[in-house]
Amino acid sequence: MGDNSTKVEVRIAGVPTIPPNLMSSKKYSPAANLLRHSRLMAMPAPLPPAPTHNIFSPPPAPHPTVQAITTPPSSAFRGDWGLKRDIPLRVSHSTKYLRYNELDTLEHMTTFESAHDDVITLKKWQEMDITISKDAILDNYSSMSSSFAARPTVFDSDTKAESYKWRYNGPYLADMTAGEMRDYITKHVKPRQAEFYKFVARKQFMERLREQHTGSGKDISYAELQIEAEKHSEEHEVDILELRANSNSLEKLVYEFLDIPVQGRPHRTHPSAGLYYARSHARMQNNPETGAQNQRKAIPGRELNHNKELNTKMIGLGGVVARLSRTGFGSRGSQGSRFEVRKFMPMKAVVNPSGKIQLEVEEEMPAWGASHYKLQPNGRPRNWALGERKSTNTDSIIDMLANYKKK
Repeated sequence: MGDNSTKVEVRIAGVPTIPPNLMSSKKYSPAANLLRHSRLMAMPAPLPPAPTHNIFSPPPAPHPTVQAITTPPSSAFRGDWGLKRDIPLRVSHSTKYLRYNELDTLEHMTTFESAHDDVITLKKWQEMDITISKDAILDNYSSMSSSFAARPTVFDSDTKAESYKWRYNGPYLADMTAGEMRDYITKHVKPRQAEFYKFVARKQFMERLREQHTGSGKDISYAELQIEAEKHSEEHEVDILELRANSNSLEKLVYEFLDIPVQGRPHRTHPSAGLYYARSHARMQNNPETGAQNQRKAIPGRELNHNKELNTKMIGLGGVVARLSRTGFGSRGSQGSRFEVRKFMPMKAVVNPSGKIQLEVEEEMPAWGASHYKLQPNGRPRNWALGERKSTNTDSIIDMLANYKKK
């Protein structure tokens, strides 16, 4: 309208008022004002504790259950961590990572503790550059294979979704008592009989469609089968004779409908546990001085003790207890010192259903002619890094035979 625009004045009972479109401030509800002025950030819910029979002193979880948080140095100087209350300055100045258990207790306090253990362990694992493989439940591979690159990771590819299932809506039946089983059937199974009937009818209809397309030589995806089945939803009927003839198919349909684990105990966390997101073992490490490396980098570690149940040594490296599968040439065997640092090569790393890291390593095989190897007078190699080796009866016999040959 340009300069010819006119101002509009509204009068109610002779009193001038401001039009709604000219109001400069808005009225918010008390809840909206509380959210707008709140410093509290959104946090994921803590993971439930692992089931245990010890109700008085349950064991700690093998994986983190509470999200670790951090704050910029400028906020940490003031004790501001985004929580309902400020953290004491003495703690805030000396701590970089925190996790809180309860935001507000009955005593009007926020309970918190240091989260350096979880964060540093994560950083150590990423520095060691160890990818996570599938365990026996998720994928069937030979556990005797020694090839690190041949094992599939928990991430199949860059484009396709995961071909395995690790999270279920239904319970694990082996952990349920008789009373819990009766309650589950009464409350969650019997009320869904009509829904199960439609589910079975739809699955049988999709199977018949798949057989028709396969017989005509056409390939059809599962998504296309679902779309076509939705168009003919009125034609779905349950074939009772087919179910009686093949009881295994009915059992699979029950497991799929109730969404309960069958093969074993389900994973409490994602199979990667958030440790590493590399999608393949088949990659080479690069050195800035020597270029691409033929072997993976060795990780320094120490021998802890001997596990009688597994009949193997336990190695500590990067804050993780690993199982030794093979010792290198020149090692001291069972006489190794716990304070002696040696190098180990990672062979396999999986996260079991309870969330524990199972790492398998082997001792590094040093190359012949290395700088830390030197021949002894009897012609046998001696590892200077491992120290002098005591003379044995076998060495005495070899020396005696060598002197006899010279004579």
